[in-house]
Amino acid sequence: MNEEIKKVLEMLKEGKINDNEAAELLAALKETKEQEEIIPLSTKKKRFLKIRVTKGEKPQVNVTIPFGLVNWGLNLASKLGKNTVNVEGKEIPIDMEELNQAMNDPEFSGKIVDVVDDEKGEHVEIEIV
Repeated sequence: MNEEIKKVLEMLKEGKINDNEAAELLAALKETKEQEEIIPLSTKKKRFLKIRVTKGEKPQVNVTIPFGLVNWGLNLASKLGKNTVNVEGKEIPIDMEELNQAMNDPEFSGKIVDVVDDEKGEHVEIEIV
């Protein structure tokens, strides 16, 4: 958590964000920490977001991200009012609250995205494990 606070302060110092944005980011960090403290670490099952992209049979992307980092990013995005993702120049809307609820449900697991583009031979899978 200290590293995240240092990063926010560094961004403020460099002028990348203003005072209000820094305050919102720090509040999001505090909220994330409070949410993590609700359930003791010993009872939490380690969860991850896995992203796999293949083109043909060749893997292009294979990333596993710890849920704590994903939750931090979601809280940060919602505090900054970001509710879209830019994919190849197209803004795709995201219901951040619904996504956050699904990700914080300890019983929820499995594929959340499974897209195949036969023309390009691409396959994208995003999974909660």
